[in-house]
Amino acid sequence: MSTNIASRALLPGILAASLVISGCGVWWLPRAHKIEIQQGNILPLESISQVEKGMTRREVKLILGEPVVSSLFNADRWDYIFSLNRSGDAPDSKRLTVFFDDDRVSKLESSGFEEPGQDS
Repeated sequence: MSTNIASRALLPGILAASLVISGCGVWWLPRAHKIEIQQGNILPLESISQVEKGMTRREVKLILGEPVVSSLFNADRWDYIFSLNRSGDAPDSKRLTVFFDDDRVSKLESSGFEEPGQDS
């Protein structure tokens, strides 16, 4: 009979200990290292601002480098794309599209770049 009383007294202690331990989680386990993944062309605003309408393809390549994407079906469009994936943060994506007409810059479109004079 004393064995039955001892096991009844032990059961709440075991339950309490298991609740405390499960609440701790696995904070003591090391986490996997997550690297930053950077893809595409890094385009400083200074370089983008140098590209003007009327420039040739060669001049654009000298300033910005080779485009990441140049379509075989639309040779008059170059896309410069940059993305940075940091662990725990939303991906940072930037895009610059250069349009050509008669091998000269006719239009620029961009997204994800800060305007000059803005602080991040």
